[in-house]
Parts: sequence; C-alpha cells; structure tokens
Amino acid sequence: MAGKLNVNPWLDIWLEPRATIRAIVNYNPKYRFILLSTIYGLPMALNFAQSSSLIESLPMWAILLAALVISPFIGALGITVCSLLLTWTGKWIGGKSNYDRVRSAVAWSNVPNAVTVLLWVVLLIVFGNQVFSRGFADSAFMGYQAGVVFIVFLVESIVSIWGFIILLKTLGEVQGFSAWKALLNVVIPLVIVVAAIWLVGWIIWGTSAIVK
Repeated sequence: MAGKLNVNPWLDIWLEPRATIRAIVNYNPKYRFILLSTIYGLPMALNFAQSSSLIESLPMWAILLAALVISPFIGALGITVCSLLLTWTGKWIGGKSNYDRVRSAVAWSNVPNAVTVLLWVVLLIVFGNQVFSRGFADSAFMGYQAGVVFIVFLVESIVSIWGFIILLKTLGEVQGFSAWKALLNVVIPLVIVVAAIWLVGWIIWGTSAIVK
C-alpha cells in the first residue's frame, strides 16, 4: 500500500479512469469499497421497491430506511460476483490482474451511480410516494413534471453509458487490456450467464413438459 493517494478518485475517475484506478490499486484496492457498494446497491433497492409497488404495503420512510440498510450488502454482492466472473474469464484471454484489483476496477466504475442516487432524490422531492408505484414510468405526466421525468431519464441514460465506458477503461488498466479487449472480458461472462440461465430454464421447462 502506498503512503498517500495522489488523486481525487471521485472526480478524476470521470475523465482519467486509467490513471485514477492505477493510483487507487497501488494505494489500496479495498479503498472505499463499502461506500461504493452502497452507491451501487441503493438504486437497485429503490428500483425493486418501485417494481414491487412496496408503497402499497409500507410507508415511504420504511422503504427508504430498508433501502439504505440493505444497499451495502446487495451492492457488495453484485460487485463481488461480477468481479469473480471477470477475473476468472479474464485469465482466458491473458488478463494479468488478481481478484482484488478487478473488484476495485468494478467498484470504482460505479462512481457515476452517485448521480443516479441524486436523481432518485429529485424524483422523491417532485413525486413523493408515487415514485414507488409499479406504474410510475408509464404515468401520463403533465407540465413541469413531464420535463423533470424527461431530464431524469436522459441524464440516467448518459450516466449509465459513461459508467460502462469507465468500466472498460478501469478493467482494461488492471488487466493490461485495451478498452476493446476489456469489452471482450465483459462479454464472455455475460454470454456464460445468459447461457446458464437459458439452460436452467430449458431444463425446468422440459421437465415440466415431461411431467405433464
């Protein structure tokens, strides 16, 4: 571990992801992992609350409290699983990184998710309980509310794309890859997961058909 982190990772990761992740992994690959897990997991928890219409059975304060409590755990789980798959499959194409460094690259690529958290705050201020309704995205918004929803979804799309670009850069840096080869490193486990899900579904469906 180096004596001092000579970058501001929260700002520098946006425009200089390779140099930033290099400084972070040289300093401490586990740096701010819990906070990054929370930033990653919180929008996931809030999206689940929305898709499940939890507002029909819980008050908003309980939903928000539960989301804050579980977000570090689901965020850490998601980052850990992704990192294990990327480390494992990355070795197939010449990846040089160990698990800790890959996990750091994945975790720090989620810094743009902080913007997503702020967007949720905006939605909660403007729409209140309505945000946690399953049909929120399909609602017919009028006036300034329509403008707020449009801007939120536009910014969220841009942030998601930029976060993916950062992932390719940070993963490429720790693995010793170009961004294009890092894309291959991402695609391989994605194909494996999709194929595994399809296979499990086919087995279950096939077994059910035979039983019937």
